[in-house]
Parts: sequence; C-alpha cells; structure tokens
Amino acid sequence: MLLHLIDLPAEFTTGVEIMAKRLDFSTAVTGIPVTVTANTENHLVVACDGTSGAISYASQASFFRGLTALHHALQAGETLHTDESAAFNEAGLMVDMSRNASLTQSGVEDMLALSAQLGLNSALLYMEDVYAVPEYPYWGYQRGRLSQEELQAVDDFGAALGIEVIPCIQTLAHLANPMRWPFMNQIRDTNGILLVDEPKTYEFLKTIIQAATAPFRTNKVHIGMDEAHELGRGVYLDRHGLVDRTEIMLRHVRRLTAITQELNLHPIMWSDMWFEAAGYGYYDPQVQFSQTLKEQIPDVDLMYWDYYHEDQMIYDQLIAKHKELGRPVSLATGCWTWNGIAPNYGKALNTMNAGMAAAKQAQLDTVYATMWGDDGGETPFTSAVLAIQNFAEQVYHDTVSANELSAAFTRYQDKDAADYLALNDFDQLPELTPGNPEATNPSKFVLYEDLLSPLFAANTESVDLLGHYRQLAKTLAGIEQKPMTDPYQQHVFAFYTQLAQVLVLKLTMMADIRRAYDDGNQQRMTEAIAALTGLRSALQSLRDAHRACWFDLASPFGWEVMDIRYGGLLSRIDTVQWRLQHWVEGAIEKIAELDEPQLLLGEVNKNSVMRGLYADIVTVSKISGV
Repeated sequence: MLLHLIDLPAEFTTGVEIMAKRLDFSTAVTGIPVTVTANTENHLVVACDGTSGAISYASQASFFRGLTALHHALQAGETLHTDESAAFNEAGLMVDMSRNASLTQSGVEDMLALSAQLGLNSALLYMEDVYAVPEYPYWGYQRGRLSQEELQAVDDFGAALGIEVIPCIQTLAHLANPMRWPFMNQIRDTNGILLVDEPKTYEFLKTIIQAATAPFRTNKVHIGMDEAHELGRGVYLDRHGLVDRTEIMLRHVRRLTAITQELNLHPIMWSDMWFEAAGYGYYDPQVQFSQTLKEQIPDVDLMYWDYYHEDQMIYDQLIAKHKELGRPVSLATGCWTWNGIAPNYGKALNTMNAGMAAAKQAQLDTVYATMWGDDGGETPFTSAVLAIQNFAEQVYHDTVSANELSAAFTRYQDKDAADYLALNDFDQLPELTPGNPEATNPSKFVLYEDLLSPLFAANTESVDLLGHYRQLAKTLAGIEQKPMTDPYQQHVFAFYTQLAQVLVLKLTMMADIRRAYDDGNQQRMTEAIAALTGLRSALQSLRDAHRACWFDLASPFGWEVMDIRYGGLLSRIDTVQWRLQHWVEGAIEKIAELDEPQLLLGEVNKNSVMRGLYADIVTVSKISGV
C-alpha cells in the first residue's frame, strides 16, 4: 500500500519509517493522500472514505495510533471516522526485564512499536541489574544486561515514535540477584535490601543511577523501593538497634533525592513502603499517616501499584489516601503476565478496568500497565497483547465494552480477541468463579508436578481437569490453523496448543499409572510405561515451541532456567519408567511414591484450587541451599 502523508512534520519521518515496516506500507507522492494536521484540543480525529484520509492529532504518539487505524481501514476497504481523547498526559507499559526474560534491544523496540500503534507515549523499563555499570563488571553479569549504547538506541527508537522511555531501577530492595557477588557485602542489610546510612551505599547508588539514566533523554528515573519488608532488621539492627521504619525510609529517601537533585533527575518511587512503615497493609484504606511523614516526605512522585482489586471504590479510597502524602500520584495496573505459564485475562481485565476508572475519576496525570515476569518469565509478553490493547482503549475512552475491545484489537493489531481470551482457560476452570479472582494456576502445577507424587492432586479432585484441557486443546488446535501473518502470533499459539496437549497427556498418564498400580495390573502398567515415551516427545516439542516465543523478544541469558525445568521433566520420565518397570518385573513390591497419601494443600474454595511457584510445585525437598 502506498500512502502520501501530506504536511507530515519532519520529526515524525523516522517514526513513519518504523511503522511502515511494521504495518507494511510505503510512502510516495503517488500514494493515497492523507492530510496530517496538529490540534491543540487533545483530540485524535481519523477519517477515511476509502480513497483519501485525514489525521488530526494532539501528540506524536496519538498520530501513530491514528495512522494505524487509518491503515487498517484502507487495507480492509472500510470507511472510518473516529474522535478520541486521551484521559492522561502520560500512559504506557512497564516491561519487566529482571525475572530472567530480559528483553534484547530489538525486543524492547518491538514493545515500543506496539505501544506506538496503540497511541501510548511512555514506557518504563524495569531493570534491577540488567543495565551495564562500567564500574561494576558483575552488575548484570550473565543476566542479559543491555549496554549503554543499546539503551541509547532504545531511547532513540522510542523518541522517534513519541515515547518517553524511563529507566525503572531499584535503590533499596529487590536486589537479591546482584547480592550474590562479594562486592555488595559491605552494603547489605538483609538479603536483597541495602544498608541504609552506610556511606558506601550512597556511593554505589549514585554510580548506578548515573549509569541507568545516562542513555536516556528524560530526566525522570523510577527508583523503586517497594517491598522492603525486612528493612532495618539485619546489619542495620545490629548497628543501630530497633529504629522505626518510617524514620529509616525518610532518611534513605532524603539521601536518594539529594543524589537525584544533584544529577538533575526527577525521581518516582513505588508507594507501598509508606503504608507499611506506618504500620498498615498496603491496601488498607484505614491507614493513618503521621504528620511528620506528611511534612517530611521528600520531593519524589508516588506510584500506586494495584493489580488485585476489582472494585473501583477500593481504588478511589486508596488514591485519596495517597494524595494525603502531598506528592504527585500515578497508578500502575497489571496485564497479569505473571499468573503462571499463561496470561490471566480475567484478572487483568477486571482489575485494570476498575483501576483505570478510578484513575480517570481522580484525574490522575499518569498511568502504566505493568508486565511482570515473576518466577522465571515463563509467560511470553506476546501472549498478553489483548490486555495491552484494553489498557490503551481505557486511556482513550471513558469505558470499554467487550465488543469495543474486540473491534479495537482487530483495528490496531489485526487479531481476534476470542483467540487470545482462549488462553485464559488454562487457569480459568469451569467449576471456579469466573474471572479467576484468586489467580489460581492449575496449568502450571499440572505441567510441573511429579508424575508419581503430584502435590496438588487432592486440590483438584472435584474439578474435571482432563475434560477441560481436552476441550481447550481442541479449541487451540483450531485457532492455530488460522492464517497468521504475525510470526509472534504463530509462535504463541503453537506454544499454547502444545501446552494444552501436554497437559492432557500428562493427566492421562498419571491416571493410568495410578489405576494400574491400585489394581495390581502389570499389563496396563507396561502399556503406561511405553506411553510415557510419547509424553517425553510431547514435552520436547513444548520446550521447542516455548523457546521460539522466548527468543522472539528476550536474551538467551535466563532461558537456561527453562531448560533446567524442562530437562527435569524429561529426566523424571526416565526415572519413573525405571521405577515402574521394576514393579512390573517384581523387583519391588511397593512404589513408595504412589503409596504416599495425597494431602490437601491450602484452602480450596469456589475461587481457587491454590497456586504455586515452580519451587512450590515440583517437590517438597530442598532444591538448593544448606
């Protein structure tokens, strides 16, 4: 397709070249005429009659959203007229780079290009230790860190699309990974938490802040500081005795803001520790902040993160509580890419919609949609594109219905919402409350739990896992057969179709093995032993499909953890076959793993059959440590 973009600002040219490759169009004076004009009324107006078009934009980022919509209409031979207004001055994705799946330069750029398609104008790169710090060669060592040159290229790429790229680092807690290296011993309070009031701590922090911010145009820096629950309870306690955490936080943040002020930076921090330090839970609307805190909290913006509540009133109350602290407040909602091995769309859409409604009502200036990768970054970010679309629609519209979201997903990404919502069924069981409110993750524990000693078997006795995953495998196989021009989309559905098939095979094998053992049926057990070879082959195919998704965006560093996890599953099959064969041959009379009682873990209710991280699922034995 040829487009003639009339009166295109010169500073948009590079961004248009990026989007031309992504959307598959070219520009020439002989192309379809598209008039481009700026407006000062915060409106994005797009019109298309099939032979010509017009885009009136309020910002560079909104222009690219308009260009995407116009391109789709022309490609589909449709007329179009849209008039939208962004509810926030800043809106974007926060991409987790620190849970093993550290995005490459091209991976970050891909997420920025998607953001531009949707009209988002900001991005946070969450980097605990995955940015190069020349003074500390072990910082980010073998973790997929990006060099200063790579981060500068990312910033250039974002700027061409009207996106402000902001480094998001940690300056207090969440530093367990780099604390494995001896150079951090002198600045450690407890595991993962820095030692407040130690001069070497602030020398270190100034150095890493300079390194993290140097590649970027922005003067903003997110300094983290969340979930420092053991603050002041280690070396600090030994040195200073028991000190009120509010006092410790205030002193530390003052030192940090002095550094950022010296470096001409504008700091932002997660807000939870102000609630914790006051002696309340983060989401307790009854929190009472001391007058001392209100008067002394330093010059730092607060980011309220909340991915859990589905009632707008709770967000309303907590935003009001944040405002009592007298600092600018922004909201971070979540795409729920950290539920397990598949995205939790039910939880993502319900919590996001409630939070964004509250943010609009409170007239917040800034919102983000977080894409965390807890427990190894197993869920590909490319599987969460419908949640990203929902976030963008919430930015540009007062409310967003399911039908409106579906239409927007087709317009801006040329994808079918129903296809991606099918991924929600990995963890949304029919017997449980719709929306998966407690984020149960049966697909993850079925994948990883032991063939002979499954830890969650008693939890799932009342649900039909096998029947559910059989139907899901059938649904996904149908989706996978659809024509898909996006290679990332092809990889996503190849992976999840294979995952559903593996879950069916594994559940079938576990049932067959137990039935053969309980019945003392050696012939049936022999058949089960042979069938395990098919499960091994299916797991190898799953690993390969998952690997393709990973390498679409992420660094090779970190994938070795997934190789270890898949390798454990494959190796365990060998041992299970060996154990079962001994029983068939009469070498052993009992199989202790099958004789062990299956006990209930946690509380099973209408909302959940419980959830687990890898280490909680695979064994009750110690995986590592003394």
